[in-house]
Amino acid sequence: MPIALEKLDRIAFPMGVMDLSVHSDGLMAYAACMDGIYQCALPVDPKATDKPTPMRIGQHTSYVSGIALMESNSSLVSTSYDGTLQIRDLSTRLASENDKDGVVAPVNAPVSVTEAASPKIVELPPRFSQRVHDFWSWGMALSPDERYIASVSGQYLAGAEDYSPLNASEPNVKVFDSTSGKLIHAFEMLPSVQCVAFDPKSQFVAAGNLMGDLAVWEIASGQKLAEWRTPDFTSWGIIKSHCYIGGIYAVAFSPDSESLYAAGMGEMKDPMAGNGKQKWQRFRWRKTPVEKHQEIVADQSGEGLMETLAWTPSGEHFVMAGRLRGGNWNAAVFSTESGQLVGQAKTGMRITTARFSPDGQVLYLAGMQGQPAPKKDSFPSFGYLERYQVKTT
Repeated sequence: MPIALEKLDRIAFPMGVMDLSVHSDGLMAYAACMDGIYQCALPVDPKATDKPTPMRIGQHTSYVSGIALMESNSSLVSTSYDGTLQIRDLSTRLASENDKDGVVAPVNAPVSVTEAASPKIVELPPRFSQRVHDFWSWGMALSPDERYIASVSGQYLAGAEDYSPLNASEPNVKVFDSTSGKLIHAFEMLPSVQCVAFDPKSQFVAAGNLMGDLAVWEIASGQKLAEWRTPDFTSWGIIKSHCYIGGIYAVAFSPDSESLYAAGMGEMKDPMAGNGKQKWQRFRWRKTPVEKHQEIVADQSGEGLMETLAWTPSGEHFVMAGRLRGGNWNAAVFSTESGQLVGQAKTGMRITTARFSPDGQVLYLAGMQGQPAPKKDSFPSFGYLERYQVKTT
């Protein structure tokens, strides 16, 4: 059954959006941006003439790569290219130069356009901040039961004459207690590890890396349950750059936890071209050996790096999205059962994150469009959040 994605609105952020978390009531969004952590009230009426102004509420010392809202205890988790993990209590007072006493900001309290615009920068200090990786945190995930945080890292350094990666100097798949920030598990994987995900029951965690390696661990025991490699996402450049490039940029468990999906970009000879095929693959990870069960139909894909996967709440469909190099879409809806493409959208931006509302009727796509040169000592906005109505046609 075809799915239509009808664009509702677009909200601009000062800098590129690298990750997004939206409150279940749809009234507030939290964005991990290149210059910090933003909160933004979402208008109830998408056709409202007044657009909300995002308000920066915190920073790391580098790009913020991951963000997650814990509604159970009104906390916000973030990770960054500075290798740190931070936890903020959203009920804490926000300190600003214009308000010595600060202002209370409950987790789901709508902020009007006027309130969000003045001041645009406030400070919500983290109650927990610790460097957890020697290198960047490439990606972060919060378990569905909100008990665990996972963060992945790793620097690609040539370890042999064939340029295969040097082993990491530390474990680069780490699981933490979401309340205290305490380290629970530290797993080893060949760098760079670029994505991580929990299963819907919060029992397993999976990660994927540059070389097409995938692994699944059980959280309770810390045991590695499966490990395998798919060669279809990784390229060896023979033009301009002689190195490995690509890899797996998104992983996600199926709604029943029995399959693991991986997304990225297909093989290419020129690492600078970015013209590999848009690609996802589905694996039955409990099989011995692991079995590739499905993958994107070749004539349904264009070119470009896919960076995010998201399921509808019903589990009947999933979305894959990312950058567009050539083709008809950079956000597409697929049938979970058949793997067929059933809906698509072509946006002007690089999509870094896709999220569905709890009822599955709204799709949130966040990312960035270009990186403009500064004008009068400031950058024009180039981060965006787009909302789409999901309709069965």
